[in-house]
Amino acid sequence: RGLGDVYKRQKYSFFPETRPDILNVQVAYPGASPEEVEEGVVLKIEEAIDGLEGIERVTSVSRENFGSVTVEITADADMDDVLRDVKNAVDRINSFPLGSEKPVIFEQKFRTRALSIVLFGETDLYNLKYYAERLRDRLLATPEISQVEIQGVPRLEFSLEVAERDLRRYGLTFREVADAVGAENINLSGGKIDTRDEEILIRANARSYYAKELANLVVRGNADGTIISLKDIATIRERWEDVPDKTYFNGRTAVVLNIDKTREEDILAVANAAKALVDEFNDTHEQVRADVLDDNTVSLRERLSVLINNGLIGLGLVIIALGFFLNLRLSFWVSIGIPFSFAGMFIVAGFAGITINVISLFGMIVVVGILVDDAIVVGENIYAHYEKGKSALQAAVDGTREMVGPVTTSVTTTIVAFLPFFFLEGFL
Repeated sequence: RGLGDVYKRQKYSFFPETRPDILNVQVAYPGASPEEVEEGVVLKIEEAIDGLEGIERVTSVSRENFGSVTVEITADADMDDVLRDVKNAVDRINSFPLGSEKPVIFEQKFRTRALSIVLFGETDLYNLKYYAERLRDRLLATPEISQVEIQGVPRLEFSLEVAERDLRRYGLTFREVADAVGAENINLSGGKIDTRDEEILIRANARSYYAKELANLVVRGNADGTIISLKDIATIRERWEDVPDKTYFNGRTAVVLNIDKTREEDILAVANAAKALVDEFNDTHEQVRADVLDDNTVSLRERLSVLINNGLIGLGLVIIALGFFLNLRLSFWVSIGIPFSFAGMFIVAGFAGITINVISLFGMIVVVGILVDDAIVVGENIYAHYEKGKSALQAAVDGTREMVGPVTTSVTTTIVAFLPFFFLEGFL
């Protein structure tokens, strides 16, 4: 029971959890081509941070409307100091294009993909978006999951198409229409009024979230009391953003929900909670179905199964072999060393913050064989001293003392063989 409690308190992850030594600088530049983003934004950021202490490598990506610069810091550098230096260097840039937005600088947080869920069915993208958002809310409502991102759904846009003949008829310009929409389609705070009994907040909530709500927006009010509404001069449509990426699953339009785990979360608990909601969703919906994709816990569960099977088979073989050639008491004490050794490992791993992942499981699988071999060698030597007529206690002391050197040397050679991996840097 004690080993089981220690084991259950361990956290699971796909790879070992380390702090990412990466900073990101992102700048939005609406309406700009990749070349304009590179020349006007990215190159200036790279020049500003060039030569800062603690930076190992700088890479950048320039896309339409957006630029991103990734800064990798050295292993011995302090993340907070480098983040402050990079932010100060970027803030000193005063030659960004007028249309670009303020740079966003942040430290990349640790995240690991647990699994993805795909929604698909004989329906349109609007319905899939609706179901995806509801399923996302259900996933985030569970205590095990905190990171869910919807992929495959473009942003909704309002399209205002104005004909030149209508502008001429009402004596308007396109700029007047754009300014009217920008000035009125906003939420604005007007301050507050303090009275003796209450505090009154003044707000102008005029932002529209659906295209039809823009129809009655006033573009111009004439002196004779007549008004020109947006619906009089423009065709208003609500449509998806024009992006080249489309998502399909089995030939049908699909939406993907990517579920990540943070450092504090358990990847197996995240996956189990997500799969339970997928089963519940499929039981209550027929038109739209959900399926699990890219489940990163599969290989983790397989290695757990290999470890458990190897441990059980090793215990059985040790008991049978030693019981047949020596005696059952010796085989019992040799086999009992395996769970005790793993209990000590789990206790140390818990204090050190080591998770059960594919790398640590590989080490456990290797160690199972080493434990059995060393236990057999020590146990057999103790039994040899016991057969010489010594008492059980004296045989255990003398037999163990004789094998301390050989066993330590054997374990040390294994440690030395794998020690170089400890000094490798970077992410797998």
